[in-house]
Amino acid sequence: MNKSVTIICNSYPPEKGAGPTRIYNLAQMLRDHGYKVEVVTAMPNYPTGRIFPEYKGKILQKEVADGISVRRIWLYPSNSKKVLNRVASMVSQSISLYMLALPHLLKRRPSIVLVSSPPILLGYTGMIIARITGAKAVLNVSDIWPLSALELGYIRPGGFYRYLENLEKRMYWLSHVCVGQSREILDHVEKVLPGRKKKFLYRNLQEVSPYADQPRPAGPKKIVYAGLLGIAQGVLEICRRVNFAALGVEFHIYGEGFEKPAIEQFIKDHPDHGICFHGSIPGKEIPCMLSRHHATLIPLTTLIHGAVPSKIFMAISNALPVLFSGAGEGAEIVRSSGIGWVSEPSDYEGLIENIKRFGSLSKSEYETIRQNCLKLSTGEFNKESQDKLFDEFLQGL
Repeated sequence: MNKSVTIICNSYPPEKGAGPTRIYNLAQMLRDHGYKVEVVTAMPNYPTGRIFPEYKGKILQKEVADGISVRRIWLYPSNSKKVLNRVASMVSQSISLYMLALPHLLKRRPSIVLVSSPPILLGYTGMIIARITGAKAVLNVSDIWPLSALELGYIRPGGFYRYLENLEKRMYWLSHVCVGQSREILDHVEKVLPGRKKKFLYRNLQEVSPYADQPRPAGPKKIVYAGLLGIAQGVLEICRRVNFAALGVEFHIYGEGFEKPAIEQFIKDHPDHGICFHGSIPGKEIPCMLSRHHATLIPLTTLIHGAVPSKIFMAISNALPVLFSGAGEGAEIVRSSGIGWVSEPSDYEGLIENIKRFGSLSKSEYETIRQNCLKLSTGEFNKESQDKLFDEFLQGL
């Protein structure tokens, strides 16, 4: 097999967050398994919705990072809540793919074109381009759109939603195989196109942290949130509803996003709530940072079908107990594996009770939970085993 792969995605480092990190890790894994990997992505703009200064005014940027060729193409950036602005951004990237990426791919002729969705229009366009080039079209689905957009309140039921559902079905139909980040995603694909597609479950697993087995620091128990500060996570409302100091713990926040200014203002106005904001840090520093904390908070404001936050696997690989505020497959993983506590989305009283349970753990009880994390990272959620199986899956296409 000609082991050449082109990954088409919406975001990629230096952008931060679960999405670009997930694709970066996937690209690195494929490179390490002998694939010649190329990434086609947008000019960096996530999560601010503005092109990063060093890329402003550029239509096409070629670079090599960590042995991977990266082609960045122009788009109209937007992180607006307005549907028209979002659609304009997606359409602009699709046009750029046809004009700036397709001619190159017709010359390169990769054996596999792996396209990340959402955005759904990018996924659909990528599937068409993959078919035109004659490559195997691999659709990598990280969220179920447009259903997730409906659940988050970004769009409403009606004609536009039905149009997106039709686009979603056609996108699945154009793919040769579908790769899902959760079992719920793969079940959804099966529901849309029963028995029509080969599927592979590829979770965003991480290697065991070198700090995982180190003892946690003495003193007050510290809970950490590290990630996007957006509406779907609802960290601002948690700050408003939970007095961490009154519960005998500290809450430390790392990240960027829409809610950042309001979170900083709330902390300034309520210095006695036991909350600290640290901004964002480079990804390579995260494992060491996590080792200075005793648990991680992973919140979702509503049930989002198919969504299993990458932070769960980050916690597992770092032997960090989980306070999960959410539902669905992510909640089931936390419950059944004994790696933490679960409260319903936006159930702040339930979250407070779970923080109390966490705070009252004996040392032996706490270490048992950490050992459960380590068992998962070397067993069911072992990254090396998953990567080997995925390599074999791709070679069998």
